[in-house]
Amino acid sequence: MRVDRREDRLPGRVGDEIGPADSIKPLMDNSIKDRVLESTDIVDVVGERVALVRKGREYVGLCPFHADHNPSMSVSPQKQIFKCWSCGAGGDVIRFIQLIDRVEFREALQTLARRAGLEFRNQPADDASHELRERVLAAVRWAVEHFRKNYIGTQGAAARNYVEGRGLSQETAERFNFGLAIDAWDDLFNASRRAGLAPEVLNQAGLTTTNERGRTYDRFRNRLIFPIADHLGRTIAFGGRTLGDDPAKYLNSPETAVFNKSRVLYALDLARTAISAEHAAIVVEGYTDTVVLHQAGFENVVATLGTALTDAHVALLRRYADRICLCFDGDEAGLRAVDRAAEVALRTQADVRVVVLDAGQDPADCVVSGGPERFADALKGAGDALEFKWSQMLGTYGDGGAQNRRRAVEEYLQFVANVTTAGGVDPVQQTLLVSRLGALLGVGSEQVFDLLNGAKRAARRTARSSSSEQNDIASDYEQSIRPVPAGIVGAMENLLGLLLNDSACWSHVDDNLARAAGLSQTWERLYGVLLDVHEEVGEYSLEDVTSRCDDAALCELVDRARQRVAGGVARDEFVAAYGRLVEELAAQQWGDLRASLRNAQGADESAFDELQRTLRGKEQFLPPDARCSFAKPG
Repeated sequence: MRVDRREDRLPGRVGDEIGPADSIKPLMDNSIKDRVLESTDIVDVVGERVALVRKGREYVGLCPFHADHNPSMSVSPQKQIFKCWSCGAGGDVIRFIQLIDRVEFREALQTLARRAGLEFRNQPADDASHELRERVLAAVRWAVEHFRKNYIGTQGAAARNYVEGRGLSQETAERFNFGLAIDAWDDLFNASRRAGLAPEVLNQAGLTTTNERGRTYDRFRNRLIFPIADHLGRTIAFGGRTLGDDPAKYLNSPETAVFNKSRVLYALDLARTAISAEHAAIVVEGYTDTVVLHQAGFENVVATLGTALTDAHVALLRRYADRICLCFDGDEAGLRAVDRAAEVALRTQADVRVVVLDAGQDPADCVVSGGPERFADALKGAGDALEFKWSQMLGTYGDGGAQNRRRAVEEYLQFVANVTTAGGVDPVQQTLLVSRLGALLGVGSEQVFDLLNGAKRAARRTARSSSSEQNDIASDYEQSIRPVPAGIVGAMENLLGLLLNDSACWSHVDDNLARAAGLSQTWERLYGVLLDVHEEVGEYSLEDVTSRCDDAALCELVDRARQRVAGGVARDEFVAAYGRLVEELAAQQWGDLRASLRNAQGADESAFDELQRTLRGKEQFLPPDARCSFAKPG
């Protein structure tokens, strides 16, 4: 394959359809980020976590992001960046906090803003909101201790007997900090008044409620209490399991200034170390399932809190895990919940597996009745989420008449469109799914592709609308890739990671990579660095490349690209990844191209022939049934 020289490189076009990278603009004002960077010395921050030694104009230390025995991380006070010559981790001080604390950009920025004494608000001058959060957190901390005293005291005998009856040990109860809300209307409320807490704060924390006659009473009564913490370990809410005959078996705190159940996973603070070690998270539905599984040795388990799995939940898990195993109850409601959760998780390009238990069993039942071995066997038998969705669709398809079948097919196509648009299904998988669906329906794959492309256009419109409403602060690199489809981002970062690992991969590169790199200014710059080093050095090392990466965006891209390939390389893997990149681009353009052909009733012969030549230039990357299966208009 021919590699273009640096001076011949195009400004960044892929075919004739994709515009230049310089059209990509920042999506928001990052003034708070700039102020944090101006107020923070990266040497001080890194030095709090890593022992640094001055070496010339820079500092060096053992890299905390891999098993480092010789100092391979350098910190530059002039450039205000860090980078590891061995594993490729690097970026600015915000990126360092992201990596070492396993948090998102916004949380890292908040941490550094607090450290620098800067105000960080979603809305300017929102001091009242900040004070409310602090009051609520203080009330929740006090309530944890109150509930705990109840549990270990004389009134807690029944609660402790219940816990013991579920096979849970005292050590487990202590680890999860079980508490007790006694069978009284105002136990917590009266205790809070003795402690000097204002009544309105208890209401704001969701610990009490007031009826229409103005009487205030405890929200949790006669319940085993499960404190709910955020991923950093700060208790923010409670869940309660009834110890009596209350028809509401489980009760959660209402949403408050610090608690949003769509953004919190129970026990993530306790599970995240195990999730990181195993690169996998198991998601269940309830507190008891989580606690029982942890005690049985499955410490990478978390639970949703009475809500479906959300994008925010998955974003939390993807900080620590590559694989997400969904294990909900084996009844019909549980299968529906898995169905919804699978789509959400697949959109993140995670490896999503589905654990199906016997009908009527939940994960805790599985462990209690069959021991940890039975649940381990169920995990080993976890199936791919796409296969699970296919099986669900087949069940619906065969159970009813024409209307049910149509609905099943439409739902399945929308599912595939949603996850494909987000990059969760690559074109090869997509082609296989379409072929299977075509065979099931007894129609050609071309017809199925037409239906799928319509669903994908709708999914892209929804995604663009959702993206335009987001106002999240992002790093310079993240801003540069926001307009690019997720599938292309994943493919491009994967290719750059493989090139970083093995210079021999250049033998498989042609002009397409330079054109694709033009979709992001940071991609284009790293591509230029790699090409320069390859031309000057030949067989280069990671250090040869990182020595020329002199800003945070480039260092962050190197880090992300290296993580994509996890240190491994195979040249046939590069060829496959390269094909995937062009397939992603072709798949994105294919639907629009066919639509333009069909609408070309008034087009002259030369215009149609030009479109035909464009399509044939791409057809080696398209599904076989989609290759030039058209006729001239008219």
